[in-house]
Amino acid sequence: MSKVTGRVFVTVAGTRLASKEGAKLIMGGFDRDPVIADTGVVGYTEKIVAPGVECTIVHTAETSLEALRNITNASLSFDTDTGKSFVLSGAWCAKAVELEKGEVKLNFGALDCKEV
Repeated sequence: MSKVTGRVFVTVAGTRLASKEGAKLIMGGFDRDPVIADTGVVGYTEKIVAPGVECTIVHTAETSLEALRNITNASLSFDTDTGKSFVLSGAWCAKAVELEKGEVKLNFGALDCKEV
């Protein structure tokens, strides 16, 4: 029986974030939508999807919201407890940083995502 990923570790520009459960990796690539005619499905169209990571981190006295907001062109790693790792290159903070009740929601976009 194989171990199933339970925990992930997000590291940006060499700093491991105190990420909470539920971090999400978007590998990027293509979304494919069916094209339907009167005769049924005739094929699909493709739309490019950028790689990225969505996570929530714990806010402490050492957390700099400004530093997080200003992340651009960084290396980001998404490491799982099953030994699988993904490296996102050219990563940036993609959305406004939100702080609420001791948690910071972060969204990162990237140029590329590779499984290593």
